[in-house]
Amino acid sequence: MHERVSGRSALDARGALVSRLLAGLGPARDYLGIALLGVVLWLLLAETNAFYSSVLAAILIWTIATSGLNIIAGLGGYPSLVQGAFYGIGAYGSAIAMQWGQPYWAAVPEAMAAAALLGLVIGVVFSRTRGQYFAIGMLFSGLVVALILNNWRSLTHGALGLTVEFGFANIDQLNVAIAATATLALGFFRFVSRSRLGWRLLTILENEDLAEHIGVPTTRTKLTGLVLSAAIGALAGTLIGQYNGTISPDLFDYFVGFVMFVALSVGGAGRVLGPLLGSVFIVGVPNLLNLPSGIGLLLAGLIFVGVSILLPGGFMSAIDALLLRLRPKAGPP
Repeated sequence: MHERVSGRSALDARGALVSRLLAGLGPARDYLGIALLGVVLWLLLAETNAFYSSVLAAILIWTIATSGLNIIAGLGGYPSLVQGAFYGIGAYGSAIAMQWGQPYWAAVPEAMAAAALLGLVIGVVFSRTRGQYFAIGMLFSGLVVALILNNWRSLTHGALGLTVEFGFANIDQLNVAIAATATLALGFFRFVSRSRLGWRLLTILENEDLAEHIGVPTTRTKLTGLVLSAAIGALAGTLIGQYNGTISPDLFDYFVGFVMFVALSVGGAGRVLGPLLGSVFIVGVPNLLNLPSGIGLLLAGLIFVGVSILLPGGFMSAIDALLLRLRPKAGPP
């Protein structure tokens, strides 16, 4: 019995030592963890078979898009349902730019700039609205973009879609780009969440009227958050075009923005890993089960309802509770 107690005490002491060492790293600890996660994700993309690799690629691309959404919706608390439109602008913008002779690496910033400009216009129109009025405005904007993609046939080819020129030397390079971009998106959100913009958005989340009263430029802050969300969503769109090889309007229909919002809520809004966890359940599980799109959406809805009831903070809240239980207890002084 004495040996068992001594062994447990030694493990607790080692755990406490590791905790102190990690705490000593400060903010670098988070970025180091995100970088290590990125390496693991890249290895999984490179080493798994084609089916599992395609599922993981879809998860990571959605992680990028929802990391952008996490800025305005997770930090600011604004239900932006237009992220699917920015995702589509990135895919179509980069594909059209490449058809006009631009290399992929030049087409990407052009597509991001186009989405950011659209986000700015939408933000100027709706940034003074709140709650359900903001959500309806965002949903309406996504519907307008979907209609344009469907009906501007001379540019988008309508429902027939576009064939996307491959901008990488091989699929291995694309896998590296997907894993690296997902890692950077998570790291960028971590940076924004601790920046002045992040604190202002969190202040708006808590009480927008009070934030305005104490001098927070609420309109400008929301505009900035929406523009950043749009640019990151477009970046994800450029990658889905490259991975699929073809794009069509149904990939970016108006309800896609709503599903992205659901994924963020399921994972944990405002949390660094929330977009990844949400994408695993909302995109990865239906793809792994090879479900038709309608059944996949039904499953996503059921997951959303279940998580909303049982885990209001998303799956990240469950992970927090588990880590709290596993944390070594402080011994007697």
